Amino acid sequence: MTDFYLLTKPNCPLCDEALRMLHQAQPEHPIRLHIVDISEQQELQQEYAWLIPVLIRARDDAEMRWPFAQPLEEFLNS
Repeated sequence: MTDFYLLTKPNCPLCDEALRMLHQAQPEHPIRLHIVDISEQQELQQEYAWLIPVLIRARDDAEMRWPFAQPLEEFLNS
């Protein structure tokens, strides 16, 4: 099972849309999704404030920033 982190913040419609897309995605293998509120972590807020939502694949720290340019399943499966 691969871990992914979705960086979000409160009252973020784009984050809500990204989460909806992730719930509808059909990856080849199960994933574990962690939701990270960047407003609770100063260093993340400084780095990602204007970039969220950002999906991070834990095993290689690969990032997919909004708008998701590559197909979501491709990122989840690679």
